[in-house]
Amino acid sequence: MSTLGQQLKQLRNNKKLSQPEFAEQVGIEQSYLSKLENDKSIPSNDIFRSLLLALDMSIDEFMKPLAASHDKARLIQITDVEQWLKKQAVNTSAKQRTLIYLVMFLISFGCALFYVGHKNYVFNERFYEYRSIGIIKADEPLNVFNHWKNYIIDPSAEKRAEKLKEMLARRVELFKLMDEYIGESFVEEVTGGKRVYTTDAIPRFISHAGNSWLEFIGLFAVVFGLALALFEPKLTRHP
Repeated sequence: MSTLGQQLKQLRNNKKLSQPEFAEQVGIEQSYLSKLENDKSIPSNDIFRSLLLALDMSIDEFMKPLAASHDKARLIQITDVEQWLKKQAVNTSAKQRTLIYLVMFLISFGCALFYVGHKNYVFNERFYEYRSIGIIKADEPLNVFNHWKNYIIDPSAEKRAEKLKEMLARRVELFKLMDEYIGESFVEEVTGGKRVYTTDAIPRFISHAGNSWLEFIGLFAVVFGLALALFEPKLTRHP
């Protein structure tokens, strides 16, 4: 952290100017310039502007290395510098508020996102499996596949064997996964008749990658928000 005098001397040397040459450009005595460079005097606001003009620099460029200087008590005696420091303080305060709001949003949003993913509110993971044994003809009862023996008019062994063969041939099982319980059974009209779907009412849980991503993004947002809060002093300090 340099002082105003050290900064002035460094900039003059960078321009490869001697004290007399630079003093002449500024319009001050060499002895006075020497006092300024040795921090034995503080320039007036008008002389400070002349120094900037001779250095061909803006106040932002000149003050950047002095923003965190321990010499601020002397620097604020220069009106332009005092105003510049106040402006920087206001900007820093605004940055801090913005960063705090961002941190609060990231942590709140991240927690909410993680909770939504953990509770499966967006992507359902609970399903009910409904099973249909086969197609039931229009003139048959809905439980024909389980109780076909009760509906045989001719109970002879030959007829029973023939009916068994028919029922086995018609046995083509289908399954439906429903994301909500709609009762123990339901009937669906299909070509050639209808199907009866039944369930044991015990839900099946199938993982969904979407929920894992929601949890990951939520956790990342929280960690990123905490990291911003941790590094806030470095992110909002004077450039």
